[in-house]
Amino acid sequence: MSRTWIALAMLAAVVAAHALEVSRTSAPAVIVARDATAAEQTAAREVCDYLGKVTGTRLSPVSEANATATRNRIYVGPTAAAAKRGIDAARLGPEEWIVRTAGSDLYLIGGRPRGTIYAACHFLEDVVGVHWWTPWEESVPARPTLKLTAVSLRGTPAFRYRDIYMIYGHDGGRFSARNRLNREGDAAVDSQFGGTLAYGPPYHVHTFNLYFPPQEHYAQHPEWYSLIDGKRTPDGAQLCLTNPDLRQAFQAKLLSWIETSWAAAKAANLPPPLVFSISQNDCAGPCQCDACQTITKAEGSEAGPLIDFVNFMADAAKDKYPEVFIDTLAYQYTQTAPKTIKPRDNVIIRLCDTEADMLKPITAPENKAFQDHILSWARIARNLRIWDYAVTYGSPQGMPLPTTHTFGPDYRFYAAHHVEGVFTELEYEILADLRDFKIWCVIKTLENPNADYDRLTDTFMNGYYGAAGKLVKQYLRGLEAEAAARKSRSTCWQGSPMALTYLNLGFVTRAQKLFDDAEQAVRADPVLTRRARYARLSLDRATLAAWPKLLSEWQNQARDPERFPLDRDAVAQRALNTWNVQIDTRLLEAQRERERLAADGEIARFALVPSRLGVPEKFRDYPRGTTYDYTAIMTRNWNNEVKVVKDPEAESGITNRLELTAPDISKPERYVLPMPWGLYGTADKKFIIIQLDIDNAFDPAKPDQKLEFWARIKFEGPRFPHAKAGDKDAICVERVVLVKPR
Repeated sequence: MSRTWIALAMLAAVVAAHALEVSRTSAPAVIVARDATAAEQTAAREVCDYLGKVTGTRLSPVSEANATATRNRIYVGPTAAAAKRGIDAARLGPEEWIVRTAGSDLYLIGGRPRGTIYAACHFLEDVVGVHWWTPWEESVPARPTLKLTAVSLRGTPAFRYRDIYMIYGHDGGRFSARNRLNREGDAAVDSQFGGTLAYGPPYHVHTFNLYFPPQEHYAQHPEWYSLIDGKRTPDGAQLCLTNPDLRQAFQAKLLSWIETSWAAAKAANLPPPLVFSISQNDCAGPCQCDACQTITKAEGSEAGPLIDFVNFMADAAKDKYPEVFIDTLAYQYTQTAPKTIKPRDNVIIRLCDTEADMLKPITAPENKAFQDHILSWARIARNLRIWDYAVTYGSPQGMPLPTTHTFGPDYRFYAAHHVEGVFTELEYEILADLRDFKIWCVIKTLENPNADYDRLTDTFMNGYYGAAGKLVKQYLRGLEAEAAARKSRSTCWQGSPMALTYLNLGFVTRAQKLFDDAEQAVRADPVLTRRARYARLSLDRATLAAWPKLLSEWQNQARDPERFPLDRDAVAQRALNTWNVQIDTRLLEAQRERERLAADGEIARFALVPSRLGVPEKFRDYPRGTTYDYTAIMTRNWNNEVKVVKDPEAESGITNRLELTAPDISKPERYVLPMPWGLYGTADKKFIIIQLDIDNAFDPAKPDQKLEFWARIKFEGPRFPHAKAGDKDAICVERVVLVKPR
């Protein structure tokens, strides 16, 4: 498999004896190979449909077996005519594609299963000018007469495996195929669009407990589960990877799943899944038994026993199923490569980027730790994939996150170090920041890591937003510059308005003005207005989420609260309206009501904060700029079991309230006093009920600076002293204040 992008070249002939013409008066014959696959037939239909949209010409594909002699022909797939021209599809890679004219004929051909449909889509995009921006929206030029003289394009994607979790197009993979993506998370790409590089059962990740669910196996086989602190446990733990009986049972189940999934694929006329995940649960808890820890200590990593176990499974599969690969994670506690154990040639390592600063390329000095992980695994693993993150899991999700400028440098670094695939998490089908642009940019850069970022940006911004595009681009570049100037940092676990220090009053005010101008520029076009407003949704939600911080900045500048430059009610109404419009576009009907309730709830929660919020009484005589005030709206609350509610006794009018006996608490045992309220440990995922990001108080120039920590807390109910009659047991945290020592 070639991992080198073959540069596109469009050759214009000075003198052409013949030219392919498409018009109402000169309709070409679209000829598909006699033995065309479903994807090749789709490619021919796509060519007919879009040439028809462009020129107004009615076209239909015909089989080469029934084609009549004509001088104006488009051959799709491995036709006999292409073979006569020396274009041998059998010699092409599975996604390699060719677009070539010869006289007045055009050849669109590629390897199987996806090469020909990629050729057709490249022709329509690169030559004709069609663009598929999202699964729902496209641009098609109007050209009554289309003439092609000499065209010669050829390419193959840089990475064999290109996956986004998830597209949410609900279109069977049509959008993915048009943009050359060969997997879209849990949604299958239909065979008519070239099929999926599929993972077999039980799932593509975190499969230990899916192979042997503790509720079914722990009672009979506790020795199969991790030994932690002298006790076998299935809770928040892994498997005992050196246990010989577990290995035999696991091997038998793996072979059974391969056999049954291959039979199901054959019955559905789909290619069989060739990758099967054997990977750790999404928690820590590796086994501490002597056998497992002997390997761990010898290898200097918990990846030691994991790779030893996975190699055992890979050896069992390779004789009967030589095409199959076993995929595992290098994730959190297994991220460090082992010293001597090497993955088998039929093992894929998926290295997860949980540490790097998303706002900077992997090549940045700040991300050297993850660079080193890539290099160490690349030295020992024949097959290396990256699990990448394009969203964060801080609350609220979907805050402005300038990451698109990192895609090119990251993917070039991956390609240069033997990475053959990239899996990108880009969830939140409505709320992810600039989601349409990011997905389009990820797809284009995965296919060609050398694609010019500015050119990609201009193509999308101008094509998708029209006259508003230059202003949306100005916002994006401003966001990137502000993040760099503020030395902002974010991993996939962060992303709250407090953590993203570029979400300050100056930038937010400028950005809102840019979007005001963008909407004004396209006010006469409802489609472009809707698109521009959707691009603004992340900024609007960030403005609401960061409202107390923005107000505090204004007050610290000794400015009149009545002259605050933002209108919260207008921002909230616009955000809610935009959210609801996208619900109707992007979600299945069964999902819409739940999402509307979520939208209403979030906007209402933001509205709980008074629009004019005073400094806490205790700190009103402190010098401006020496206090950092965090209200209840700024915290991240576990599973929403800590509620943000109105409270007349709270200075801010709202509080975080945990009712200790509330009926919707999922695990009451977690609320036995004393309980942990505080900062969240991302490395070990230690359970914390209420979490607070305080990045805006951190001065990178003074890393050892000490701050006083104050909290206003109220206890209610008979579990605590001074209970009032009828009170329920509850803890309330109104606000937290950090103070620079005076």
